[in-house]
Amino acid sequence: MSNSNESGFRRNRTAEEQRQLVLEKLNPLTMPLRYQLGLVGLLAIALVPTQLYPNELGQFTNLLYLIMFAMSWDVVSGYTGQLSFGHAFFFALGGYSSAILNLQHGMSPGLSIPIGMLVAAIGGVAVGLPALRLRGPYLSLVTLIVPIILAKFFILFNNGFTPFGLQIAPQGFGGQTGPGIPDSLFGGQSALFSTQTIVDLLPLPEAYTSLQVGALAEYYFSFALLCLVAAVLVAVTRSSAGDVLTAIREDEDAVAAAGLNPAKFKLFAFVLSAAVGGLAGAALVHTSVNSPSPASLLGGIPGGATGSPIQVSINVIIMSILGGTGTIVGAAVGAVFFGASTAVVSGIDATVPVLGVTVSNLKPLPLLTAAMVVLVFLPGGLVRFGIRAGRNVLAASRGEEPEEPLFESFEDSVLGEIVAKYREDIEDITEGK
Repeated sequence: MSNSNESGFRRNRTAEEQRQLVLEKLNPLTMPLRYQLGLVGLLAIALVPTQLYPNELGQFTNLLYLIMFAMSWDVVSGYTGQLSFGHAFFFALGGYSSAILNLQHGMSPGLSIPIGMLVAAIGGVAVGLPALRLRGPYLSLVTLIVPIILAKFFILFNNGFTPFGLQIAPQGFGGQTGPGIPDSLFGGQSALFSTQTIVDLLPLPEAYTSLQVGALAEYYFSFALLCLVAAVLVAVTRSSAGDVLTAIREDEDAVAAAGLNPAKFKLFAFVLSAAVGGLAGAALVHTSVNSPSPASLLGGIPGGATGSPIQVSINVIIMSILGGTGTIVGAAVGAVFFGASTAVVSGIDATVPVLGVTVSNLKPLPLLTAAMVVLVFLPGGLVRFGIRAGRNVLAASRGEEPEEPLFESFEDSVLGEIVAKYREDIEDITEGK
């Protein structure tokens, strides 16, 4: 096992020792540099509304949910090394469950969102159970298939889903367009808070319309949800359970030899990841920036003219590669880079010489090119490269030699570990082991 798991997975700590360890790891002053940078990033995100009008916050609100999606993927794939190619399955489960409960059963978003998260967690159990029997590429194939099945399910039961008389979705899932627009968290018939309540509580300018108040409330609700998700994921991944998850990625056989059951920890990672993704998906469909449909939550439908049911899942993987897998913070940075570059490229109308097309029409090629560059030259991602660069600069300022090279080799990166593990699994399969 590599030195990244220096302390190893500890089994004999008391509950009090474990609590103190978690509190120590959550102390900003003792956190690694990447987490301190993450806190600075959260502060910057909190201040975004001070620089924009509320009606300009939509794309930033959507970005907060992209960050949550990417972090949820990183828990199961970046830490355990179990590549999930269809993680949007959980986003869609949470989003559709909450929307159907609100639209067709009259449930308020305050109740339908937690239930949507629970449904996604159950989906995590269903997808993670093969982890008890499957390894490597077999498990990845399972994750690749489930969003395609789910998208087809939404199309097949377009007008109603009442198995054995159970009115699960009596008006159906709405096919390509989705079941409709559910109530907003702020300002709808069953909203958590009316916009007037927010105006009464907060010293907002009188000129703000109800839509502007609602947009501002949505942004800060999403930001609070992001902080909660980040705190939970950082606490888990920095705990003893996180040590085991990392050890599974590095050497699953060694974990089993130590008397632990890797499958149970992988199942835990799947359920946690699914619950977080489902929560984000469920909350997202109750904002003004998105709605439940196969295109918005999965990326498209099987055989559709545009997009595919795994497009959103692929986007989430690209985000994590850009920022750096196995760090949580890296996934968040990658999502910000993804959202910002997509917005910039979409706004460039200049024509590319020779090709004769505008830069905006090349989307997503510029982003995919950036991902390829990062994969080849910075396999550890932007966050790890930034940390190494910072350490080297500090060492140079002290007249010392850098402790590590500026560029991480692919073999030493988390991606390199995952690829090496998959190569071994494939060799075992081909050799009939």
